[in-house]
Parts: sequence; C-alpha cells; structure tokens
Amino acid sequence: MVSCGTDKRHFKIDGRLLNLNQGEFYVYSPDGSLGGVDTIKVQAGRFTYKVECQKEMTLMIVFPNFTEQPVFAQPGKTADVKGDASHLKELQVKGTKANELMTGFRDQISNASPPEIVKYAKQFVHDHADSPVGVWLVKKYFINTPTPDYAGAMELLKEMQ
Repeated sequence: MVSCGTDKRHFKIDGRLLNLNQGEFYVYSPDGSLGGVDTIKVQAGRFTYKVECQKEMTLMIVFPNFTEQPVFAQPGKTADVKGDASHLKELQVKGTKANELMTGFRDQISNASPPEIVKYAKQFVHDHADSPVGVWLVKKYFINTPTPDYAGAMELLKEMQ
C-alpha cells in the first residue's frame, strides 16, 4: 500500500515559499531531539522535510538571512509552511495545534513594540500553559535577551509546570 501521510514514527514539514526558486535552509532542535544540524533543499519554491519523531519536539528552521522559525513536531503529524520569502515574519505554519498557536502569536506581534511583545508572550503563557509554544516564548523573550528577566521566566515556568 502507498500512503501520502506520515507514519506514527515521523514528522513531516511541507513548505511553499513565494519569491524563492531554489536554495537551502538549515534545521536543528534546540531541545536536543535532533542530532546536529540538517539541511532542507528548496526547489521551485517548495520543500519537504521528514524526520524521525518519537515524542514532541521543537525544530528550528534557519533561513539564509538567519531568521529562525520554530516548528513544533509531533509523531505522525505534518506541518504546512506557507508564505513569502521576502516577508518571513508572516509565515503561516499549520497542521498541529502548537504550530497554529505559534502562527497566531506571530500574527499578533507583527506590528508590536518590544515591550508589547513581552506582554503578549506573558499573556500567551497564561492562556496556554500546557502548550510547548510557551516554553519557546519564555526562552526567547525572557531568557535569551540582552537583559534577561529570570524572575519573570521562573514565574511563567512554574505556571506551565
């Protein structure tokens, strides 16, 4: 039998980017689930990436301009990435609840100031304490910043726990 889906031991990313004919992206896992760095080839603006996935994990796609896009992987699922290569901050990632939540968050902060983004990230964690997106947001906006807010991060992490 032939199947178009993904088996229960893998996660797949299908992507389509306008204004990009060919190139390559890198992908890594900040949580250590992926051993090292992998490459995603783009042909005619399309790409597919399939990875072994035994449990939920976070994948980071690194674009040529060093912009990073988190993709939240789940065994047996597929994420669809669509957008315009000249507007990477507006990428749409669908296919799992976590990716759709992240897309909604990115839409919400698209025109926000840095203090507003931190406020939105905090609110997101309050509203979705069980989402893996919250862990990524705490790391990005509370820990890996020029002026980390460890107390704020700890408060949010306790809430997620």
